[in-house]
Amino acid sequence: MKCWLKNYLTMQTIKEYRSPHNGLIQVIMAFNRPRLIIGGMLQSGRLMQKVWNKAIGQVKKRGQKVEQVLIIGLGCGDVGFAIQKYYPQAQMTGVEIDEQVINAAQCYFNLATIKNLKIAIDDGDKYADKLAKQKRLKKFDLIIVDAFIGDQIPKGFKSKKFFTALTKLLTHNGTVIYNHLFFKEHKEEAKGFIKELEKVFGEITLMRTRSNLLIFGWF
Repeated sequence: MKCWLKNYLTMQTIKEYRSPHNGLIQVIMAFNRPRLIIGGMLQSGRLMQKVWNKAIGQVKKRGQKVEQVLIIGLGCGDVGFAIQKYYPQAQMTGVEIDEQVINAAQCYFNLATIKNLKIAIDDGDKYADKLAKQKRLKKFDLIIVDAFIGDQIPKGFKSKKFFTALTKLLTHNGTVIYNHLFFKEHKEEAKGFIKELEKVFGEITLMRTRSNLLIFGWF
């Protein structure tokens, strides 16, 4: 009982990993639930679960058919759980550059319980480029880009080359969702990024949360 109360009322580090990609990765217990911290940033928890449930729910409300999903930046699988909730038959490919993140997700965040999920340990930028160059092109109805190093989206995911790969991989009525931080200096970065996405997609819609901005690119 004392142990349970301690976990519930305070944050306690229960596991640490060292990674060549992200440095220190911590699994902490807060309010009796595990949280993942990478580069000092909270990467999972109820807040992000609510964000992704709302986002995928919005895709569902539009009546979009989703059978194939590409998740770039799988992390703990929060978005995968949301997709499973709204599209239980969808086939998912989750790409994560950091094997230690996957280890943490499988040990502490029930990642292995997501059905129809294929995991690829790879750089998401390079993975998308390889897929886009295949002769038998596999297309996706929904592509999620939730890739961060610390508090920054790697430059490769904001490049014209990556945008071109996305357009090749999307089905005709497909959707891309970018997760972008939206506080302090990240607000101006997001505004500039949206202008670049407007050159690629026919329609851009936004969903604001406390500290994040989800950017939807619709064809």
